[in-house]
Amino acid sequence: MLSIGIVGLPNIGKSTLFQAITKKQVSIANFPFTTIDPNIGVAPVKDERLEQIAAIQKSEKVIPATVKFFDIAGLVKGAAQGLGLGNQFLSHIREVTAIAEVIRLFKNANVPHIEEKIDPLRDIEIISTELILADLESLGRIFKKIENDIKRHDKEALKKFELIQKLEKHLQEEKWISTFSMNEKEKELIKEYNFLTKKPLILVLNIDSSISEEELKSVKNEIAKTLSHQIKPQDILALDLANELNLAALTEEEALELNLSRPSYLNDLDDLIKRGYQILDLITFFTTTGPEETRAWPLKKGLTTWEAAGLIHKDFQEKFIKAEIVSWRDFIELKSWAKCRELGKLKIEGRDYVVCDGDIVYYKI
Repeated sequence: MLSIGIVGLPNIGKSTLFQAITKKQVSIANFPFTTIDPNIGVAPVKDERLEQIAAIQKSEKVIPATVKFFDIAGLVKGAAQGLGLGNQFLSHIREVTAIAEVIRLFKNANVPHIEEKIDPLRDIEIISTELILADLESLGRIFKKIENDIKRHDKEALKKFELIQKLEKHLQEEKWISTFSMNEKEKELIKEYNFLTKKPLILVLNIDSSISEEELKSVKNEIAKTLSHQIKPQDILALDLANELNLAALTEEEALELNLSRPSYLNDLDDLIKRGYQILDLITFFTTTGPEETRAWPLKKGLTTWEAAGLIHKDFQEKFIKAEIVSWRDFIELKSWAKCRELGKLKIEGRDYVVCDGDIVYYKI
């Protein structure tokens, strides 16, 4: 399952975010390395289409798509050289597909900052430097592995070596591999190595009520300008994570009763989950068995009905005959499978059909 690693310095709200977004209890404390082994949990993806399909079908069970999150221990300056269990924590980042980096803006004096002073650009640079150094070390190990093949003039090894040299120069210029332009063949050459700086990145600014809207806007603009080569403005989100943790434990009615809310200029957890879903390059397809169950499934964009069938059960792949497909819009408009069939909105597809976002799929096996 594709996943997002929650990364950052110690004491900046990573475990608070993890607990709020997954509703899974974890240890939260005001000292470094509260987390050693990663906490793992899933967050549901809010999708109004799922609710509408389930309402038409009168489904008893409604199961949303989910995104897996890893709460990874705080990195410190020198992590790539092993400081603060750095090598162990960097290996945990290597296991995830994308990174959500939490940056501290909140000013709570009772929670010490490991660098003493709050400076978001400095913190971003510390994490970036450690990931770059770890990737440079990986490139050195790759070279040693293919050194004998290079001496034998192996064509693939020579191509890989040429690419490694270019990537090394790029990293030494303090740039992420994700910003290095590669063709499909080059991407395939390094696919197995799972470089840290090749992973998609979301920045989560953890603020509190002391941060004004204008101050937040200024910080976001400064970050967007500094990292314009690496990150899109929509990948810089701002949340009050302590408040989100409180809200996550309450119903909407309870939050209203206690007068708990979030300012309109802040993001919420659903914004983060949805953006994570997008940077993982996922789409959603639906299955429904009528009154029993309606379910949303996350699927990597570009995969086929046969590959999607494997998510449900391996028997669906092995016994695949065909798939009946209706778009969610047509189904919600016409309100029945039979009506979709009658009006020609139902398609019958084979195993090579590329699933589209919002397809409702019924497998014939």
